[in-house]
Amino acid sequence: MKRNLQIKFGVIAVTVLICLYGIIGIPKSKDELIANWQKNIRLGLDLRGGSHLVVQVQEQDAFNAEASTVADRIKDEAGKQTITVGQAEVAEAKTLADADKVAIVVKGVPSTQAGQFRTLINDEFQQWNLTGLNATDYRLTLKPTEAIAMRQDILKQTRATFEKKINALGLSESSVQQRRGDTDAELLVQLPGVDDPARIKQILQTAAVLELYEVKNGPYATRDQAIAQTGGILQPGSKLIGGDATNERHGGGWWEVARTPVVKGQDIRDARPEPDSQRPGQWDTGFVLSQDSARRFEQFTGSHVGSKLAIVLDRQVLSAPTIEARCESSIQLPSGSSTIEIRAVVPSVTGASPSRPPRANTAACASSTLNT
Repeated sequence: MKRNLQIKFGVIAVTVLICLYGIIGIPKSKDELIANWQKNIRLGLDLRGGSHLVVQVQEQDAFNAEASTVADRIKDEAGKQTITVGQAEVAEAKTLADADKVAIVVKGVPSTQAGQFRTLINDEFQQWNLTGLNATDYRLTLKPTEAIAMRQDILKQTRATFEKKINALGLSESSVQQRRGDTDAELLVQLPGVDDPARIKQILQTAAVLELYEVKNGPYATRDQAIAQTGGILQPGSKLIGGDATNERHGGGWWEVARTPVVKGQDIRDARPEPDSQRPGQWDTGFVLSQDSARRFEQFTGSHVGSKLAIVLDRQVLSAPTIEARCESSIQLPSGSSTIEIRAVVPSVTGASPSRPPRANTAACASSTLNT
């Protein structure tokens, strides 16, 4: 019996020593002992202290933005099919609770084209229910299943964005979790060891917007030159966007682009750094699009080979590569940057705002390329 106890005590002692070695190693000084202990023993928010934030996502803004984009697309698609549309306006959701009640009101469709218009909506805008208000006016509302999926998607993307921003700051043991139900739209952010919640709140609220636009004309040296070149009147369905003045290749300038983006930030489902197979040591930023936007992007690039595509971040044109072939569900934006630099662009397109993203002078999709 005594020998059995000795063996048990011996096993316990050896186990404890191994654990201590894993935690503190063989320190050569008191400072090294403390450093190893703090490095390997990670305390949670309850023991270590830190910041605890509850963030409510204003989902109605995303619903309103989506409805605005769809309204512009309805006018564009109707124009292509010679269907007359007088107006397509958004009845915006004012509160979080009413986010899924956002609507699009279309007015001025001739009764003789009612069938064509209904067919257009059913074929191209399947996420929306169409209701006739009278002989010429219609109201579109999101289908309940689509609204639920959109709420979940907004929370999922926001959570992923917060996690990428926090990870980029090098904060360990942090967590971002959904709080309560989808309709509450709340995220719980816990940051052990962080005692400046105001700074973290500012970082989390900073957002960047990535969009891809069809280029109509440009670049022009100044805005006045762009307006003068078009006789003071822009083409229907177009607008002017300024270039990034710090871009060495394009040097700023102004571009006339389509009013509705081909791809917007909400269409991006994943963004990640990828090694450039053609340039060892260089990195690209790869994007994967949602199913619906991938279909639209494939149709657009297939019918616009030879045209330019403006890459716009925070309402500034970074570059305008030429479409050389049909693109499908993925895009690459090579920048000639190191892995550390390129990782700054990944959170930027999902909500973060880097001090200066790598220059995007060319872009690639699938096995095809877009070259400047």
